Amino acid sequence: MEINLFSEDINMLDQSFSAHNFETIYCLESRKGNINVQTMPEQYREVLVNLEEIKRNLSILKHKKNKTQDEMLELDAKKTEFKNLVEQKKDVLRNYLETLDKQINAYGFKFSLNKFVADNDKEVYTLDIASHTHLFAIKQLQYNIRHTFKVKQSNRHSILANVKTFLNSNIPVYVIRTDISSFYESIPHNRLMPMIFGNTLLSNKSKAFIKGILGEYENIKDHALVSPFQGIPRGIGISSYLSELYMRDIDTNIACRKEVMYYARYVDDIFIILTSLPVGTSIDQYYADMTRFFQTYGLSLKQPGDESGKCRIIDFTKDNCVEAPMNYLGYCLYMNRNTKKLSVVYGLSDTKKARYRKKIDNAINHFETLCKCNIKQAYCDLFDSLNMITGNFKLFKSKSSVKVGLFYNNDLLDRKEDLDELTIYLKEHPIEPYAGLKDCTNVKAKLVKRISSIDFKQRWQERKMFSFSLQRIQEIEEWL
Repeated sequence: MEINLFSEDINMLDQSFSAHNFETIYCLESRKGNINVQTMPEQYREVLVNLEEIKRNLSILKHKKNKTQDEMLELDAKKTEFKNLVEQKKDVLRNYLETLDKQINAYGFKFSLNKFVADNDKEVYTLDIASHTHLFAIKQLQYNIRHTFKVKQSNRHSILANVKTFLNSNIPVYVIRTDISSFYESIPHNRLMPMIFGNTLLSNKSKAFIKGILGEYENIKDHALVSPFQGIPRGIGISSYLSELYMRDIDTNIACRKEVMYYARYVDDIFIILTSLPVGTSIDQYYADMTRFFQTYGLSLKQPGDESGKCRIIDFTKDNCVEAPMNYLGYCLYMNRNTKKLSVVYGLSDTKKARYRKKIDNAINHFETLCKCNIKQAYCDLFDSLNMITGNFKLFKSKSSVKVGLFYNNDLLDRKEDLDELTIYLKEHPIEPYAGLKDCTNVKAKLVKRISSIDFKQRWQERKMFSFSLQRIQEIEEWL
């Protein structure tokens, strides 16, 4: 129940939708690459261009040895010019954010939702964050909700690490792994709204925006799929916070039961480990009671044997119990109990392996398309793509930057043979450079040779790191 969607410590003094608070938001979001500089005002872009030019000139002058007196004077002048431009940048940004402040706080401002249907037939909603008014307003609203209600999303890695620890033990246990059906679409407004509007710490402006978003959702959702006055918009940032707020009492109730050794919920995925059962109750009866408990909150749990395959009830109090593999949060759990202890081995989930194979397909397809007009760029793109797929990199250029990639996204992995599967898939994947290329046969031979040197398991074990700019990461992700 522990969540962190907004991990940065934002030092805001109030909940106002103000230029002062928007400065903090701009700093965070631009560092993440979420604000395209080209969408900023022309005056701001011009200052950035001038700053970059001054930086280059300063770098040249600073590194020049045996500077003349004139060059020393020029260096001092450039430093002064640089400081003035930095102040100008702050002023231009502040003026622009004050304009957004007035627009967001003006009478009649509201969020407009866009709707599309995802592959799983669920309706998903987005905001037009290309509009800076929507972007800054929703980020401030998310901050206000998070800090008022102290809600945050569970840490996926922490859950998986805890499950691994508890399932490698000598203690006989029962395991329940289940899922809330149509979670976001099921939350009833008549129970959620009092939680929001009954809180005196949340600003009236924030409450009005939440009411407006839910009202817009109510107007455009498909009532054949979602009942009236029910559900929150899947895909909108505040929905994850509102769902956590709604689940707070449910989570506390289950986690505090004396028979529960461990309880975790990641959005709608639930994992429970029990050390015992109430007297006279079987594990199936226990789950039936839990299903009824969730129904009192308007929520429905998946059931064993249904077509989703997301509900498993396992009795590990018996010796020599071997369970079929279970996919959970990106891993495949291989569980068994012998006469002495319970153990679990983590492999890659079927979905995650399919995702890696799809990325390999996309990288090679991109190469085959681009090599018809630019073989040099196609070659560079291919191996940057494969390095991103099989390696690791920092999201931001700083010592505290988050590391992501093959190892850091799968550091709990035990079954290295799953990585060997991916290596084989890559090496056996056909690749056909454009037949019209000069010396096409030789080009293909070099490609195959270099690809054959890439090994998923080896790179995972070595925690192989690569360096990509934020812009390059975004470019590669477009074709992967």
